[in-house]
Order: sequence, then structure tokens, then C-alpha cells
Amino acid sequence: MATAAMQVDLKRPARWIISSKTDLAWFTLGGVAASYIFWALWRFTHIPLLLLVAVWGIVFDETHGFATISRTYFDAEERARRGRWLWGSLIFFFSIGPILILLHLGDWLELATELWGYYHIFKQHYGFMMLYKAKNGDLNPVDNRIDKLFFAVAFYFPFLTYPLHNADAASMLPFPIQSYSAASRIYEDVLLFFVLVVGVIYLARQWNKWQEGLTLNWPKQILFAAAIPVNYFLFRTAMPLIGVYAAVTIYHNIQYHRLVWFYNHNKYGQPKEAAKRFGFATLINSRWFAYVALAAFYGVLFDYVPDFVLKPSIGPASVNLRNQLIFSLFAAPGLLHYWIDGHIWKVRKDPELREYLKLKRA
Repeated sequence: MATAAMQVDLKRPARWIISSKTDLAWFTLGGVAASYIFWALWRFTHIPLLLLVAVWGIVFDETHGFATISRTYFDAEERARRGRWLWGSLIFFFSIGPILILLHLGDWLELATELWGYYHIFKQHYGFMMLYKAKNGDLNPVDNRIDKLFFAVAFYFPFLTYPLHNADAASMLPFPIQSYSAASRIYEDVLLFFVLVVGVIYLARQWNKWQEGLTLNWPKQILFAAAIPVNYFLFRTAMPLIGVYAAVTIYHNIQYHRLVWFYNHNKYGQPKEAAKRFGFATLINSRWFAYVALAAFYGVLFDYVPDFVLKPSIGPASVNLRNQLIFSLFAAPGLLHYWIDGHIWKVRKDPELREYLKLKRA
């Protein structure tokens, strides 16, 4: 009986969020390919990095912030359900930047934005990991703990050690560091040792599952193979910091656009009478042309327009107070996106979200 059970488990087909082709093209292999392509364009062509970053910002990054707006502030039911929180969040994040600038804390605002941005990317990949675990019944408590620990330490190691390898990243820290000091080497070696130990534990667990005839959840493994190595590659290249940030983020942007469109199609693509209750969200989210047009307008507004009125860096020593205040206002939508996005994808707590992501059958 045990042998038969193991054979059945091994033969169980992998389950994907949308489909194998779509997931591989957007959520894993195809998505991460965009990061490598971005790096290759910088490394092997004569296209200016600032132009590449501008295209990324308008086409991919700002528009993925619009994707969040499209299913919250534009959705009548979401406004009724979370209205006070949504409007309070908007007021807070459009106010906190100018306040910090007036308190001469602009450099801290920039650092906090960068740190939160990377955590935001980590949480999205983490969310995809949990979706694949739920889809494939990979919810053994032991595996949950090992998967979460392995992904966190493997994903964060190159980021936490990046300032030791890049002067621009080091200059953003509120304290000086020396890349080749004994303390820096010890710090990096300790983190690397921890990564290796956790990695061995993870691999040993996968080998043990294979020996027992248990499924290895290949969609999750492919996600790991896509999301983890790209960070090690990009954070150790000679690409300037602004390019690394764009290259790391573009994979996240592509993932997000496809997931939101899947959600939007399932929610707002209902029969006309049923979808009316969502208000303006139905108009833009059920028609790809309207969605793309408004997303493009949003991207230009918050990424291209600021170039006319401010410099690309902030801080009391680099630009005047006027430009810092303008920057903080144009940066607010990004912070607002991080905040809202961290609350609207709670699959376990939101039965409607499970329905629109087609998780009820998992």
C-alpha cells in the first residue's frame, strides 16, 4: 500500500497558477529572462543606461503601480470595503515625503525606499512560492519552514552584501564601511556560511522526498531557479546601482502585470450586469487597450514628467529644497504601491481573492 501511494504521488501532474506555458513565460523563466536581457543590452550595446532605465521606469515599473490602483481605488466594491484605509494611506504617503524632506531627512527617505522596494520584490516572489505550494499540496509543516528559510536567506544574501562590492550602494548607508576590512570579510563569511548550511538542509530535504517518492513541486523549484540566481549575478556585476535596481525589478514587474491581468480578467470579465457593481474598474480592466493606455499615461506622469523639474538624486547636499519636495511627491505612488500591495494579496484571509485566482480547486 505504501509503495502504491508513493507511485501515485510521483505521477501527480504539476499544477500551475494559470497554465504551464503562461507561468513559465511570465512568472518564472520568461520573466527572469527580461532581467538578463536588460543587463545584456547595457553590457553589449551602446544604448545609454539612463535611456534603458527610463524605458523600464515608464513601460514596466510605474505601470505596475497602476495595476494596483486599477483594482483598488477604481473598484467601487474595494472602496466600500476598504475606503477609509485606502484614502488614509494615500494621504499619509503623499504627506510623509515632504515632512521628511523639511526635517532634512531626505537621504533616509531614499534609503528607506530602496530597502522597502527590495523587500517588496522578495515578498512577491515569496507569494508566488506560496501559491505554488498551495496549488500542489506542498504544505507539510516541515517543508513550509525549510522552504521559507531557504528562500529568504538565499534571496537576501547578495543584497545584504552588495554594499561591500559597490561604492554607490555603500554611500547610501548611514554609516561608513570598508569593503576589505576584517569586519566586512567576517560579516560576509558568516552570512555565506549560513546560506550554505541552509542550502544543504534544503537539498537534503529534497533528496529525502525523492527517496520517499514524494513530489518535489517542480513549479516551485523552477521559481527558485529563476528568482534566486539572478540576484547573485546582478549584484556582482559592474553595472551601476541604478541599472541593477532596474534589472532586478523588471522581473518583478512582468510577474505582477500578468498576475493582475489574470485576476482582472476573472473578476471584471464577468457578464456585463454582474460586473457593473465594480464601477470604473470594470471599464478599464476588462479591456486590454483601455488598461494599457491608462497605465502608459500613469507611467509617463510619475516617471517622465519629474525629469523636467528635478535631478535624479536627493538629499540636502545635492539638490535644493524645491526639487526635493517635488521628488517626494512623485515618489509617493511607489511607496503607496508597496503598502497597499502588501495588504491586498492575503490569499488565506480573502475568499474572493482565492476565487479570482482560481485557488478554490487547489
